[in-house]
Amino acid sequence: MIVTLAVRTGSLMASNLEGVAVSSVFFLDSGGEQVTALGSTYQLKTDGTQVAMAYSAMEEEFWGETTPLHTHPHAEETFYVLSGRVEVWADETPVSASAGAFIVVPRGTAHGLRRLSDEPVRMLTLISPPGFEKIFADVARIGEEELLADPDRLLALAEKHGTKILGDYPVPGHA
Repeated sequence: MIVTLAVRTGSLMASNLEGVAVSSVFFLDSGGEQVTALGSTYQLKTDGTQVAMAYSAMEEEFWGETTPLHTHPHAEETFYVLSGRVEVWADETPVSASAGAFIVVPRGTAHGLRRLSDEPVRMLTLISPPGFEKIFADVARIGEEELLADPDRLLALAEKHGTKILGDYPVPGHA
């Protein structure tokens, strides 16, 4: 692939052979929109618009105990663990992961997370194609307590954003 680059302050513009414009935004600090919802704090690095909608990327600080068991029928989710320890339940198998682990959850795979360390788990989370991560901003805007009090409304919101909640995180030793 031939890529043409034009450097501007704070960003890099490029186009690929098909002429599709792509750009990368560089934040000199931790930059990006930050939202806290459903047991994690997310700091958006790209919503996909800067990378021709190939993926979204966010730094995630997972401080909750577990996520529900869920699936993303139309997107892959990838985690690169920066610090802490987490158990990933995917395809009915729990696997422990710590700093340096790279976890790819294929689209449609039932999965969930359980924090194993006392401190929050920090991860770089990638979603391809981007989109379902918008649920976190909606949860923060509507109000997490309000949604948790109305599970059907939370399930509908998750479905709207391409996530199907299957149930609670599996209890260890009880598949």
